[in-house]
Amino acid sequence: MRALLQKIFNTRNPRIFARLDEQGICRAFRQSAQPPGPAGWHEVNEQRLTWLGAPLPTSAFTRR
Repeated sequence: MRALLQKIFNTRNPRIFARLDEQGICRAFRQSAQPPGPAGWHEVNEQRLTWLGAPLPTSAFTRR
C-alpha cells in the first residue's frame, strides 16, 4: 500500500515537446515523461497554441 501511495504522490509533471518540421515551423505539441522520438521533437518550456504554424522563439527551448 505504501508503494502505491508513493507512486501517486511522487508523480512528476510531464515534460512538453514540440515537433518542428524541416523549416523550423512548429507542427505539434506533446506532453510525455520521455521524449516522443528523434524525428524533430524538441523539449520546450511551455505550450502556446499561437506557436503552431510558426517558428518557435529561442526562449521557448528548455536548457538541459
